[in-house]
Amino acid sequence: MKTVLVDTNIILWTFSGGPDFRNAITEVAPGYDIAVPSCVISELEKLGTKQAKAALEYCKTQDIIDVGQGYADKMLVSASERGYVIATNDKDLLEELEKRALNALRIRGKTRLIPTESELI
Repeated sequence: MKTVLVDTNIILWTFSGGPDFRNAITEVAPGYDIAVPSCVISELEKLGTKQAKAALEYCKTQDIIDVGQGYADKMLVSASERGYVIATNDKDLLEELEKRALNALRIRGKTRLIPTESELI
């Protein structure tokens, strides 16, 4: 089964007026598993904001997988090369994924996600 890995900004989207990221992902990628990379958990811990703390608690109830240690964007690109789909709204990360012809989900408007490549689903 395919898995969508969520980036920090997608998780924080849920805590800043956006929809629950799980629902948004399920809507655009039905049947995909959703997981939080451990490197994203580390980013949330470092942020220390009220939203990040709430997001961290929420993420602890989700599937957490280790995709490697280090800079989260680099780890997410590497995971994408191994077949994971990345949900992010990070412009630089999206550009890197696009350059490598790797699929991703990104925010469109304020309430939904869209695939960057039509063959995702």
